[in-house]
Parts: sequence; C-alpha cells; structure tokens
Amino acid sequence: MMILILLILMIAVFMVVRKQRNVRAEARYWERITELEAQRKKQILATAIKIQQRSNCNSNTNDDWKQAS
Repeated sequence: MMILILLILMIAVFMVVRKQRNVRAEARYWERITELEAQRKKQILATAIKIQQRSNCNSNTNDDWKQAS
C-alpha cells in the first residue's frame, strides 16, 4: 500500500514538473516572437525613413534644377 502511494506521488510530481517546463517553454517562445516583431518593426521604420530621405533628396534636386533653368 505504501509503495502505491509513493508511486502516485512520484507520478504527480513528474506531471507537475512537465507542466512547469511546458509553461516556461511557451513563455520563452512568446518572448522570442515579441523580440522578432520588434526587430521587424524597427527594420520597416528604418526602411521607410531611408525611402523618405531619398524622396526628399530627389525633390530638392528637382527644385534646384527647376530654379537653375
């Protein structure tokens, strides 16, 4: 009888440990997803800024040519 109780306790502990590992793994997964999304947003913003700067530079060059002629 004592062995059966110990076996049940060991199984319960094992199940709790597995659940904790799964919760931690899921938390790490979502942290990584959040980091990747933040990096992606920064890259998109940097690209948009570069495009805007090029557009402004081209506009200024066109204005200069118009004034020169």
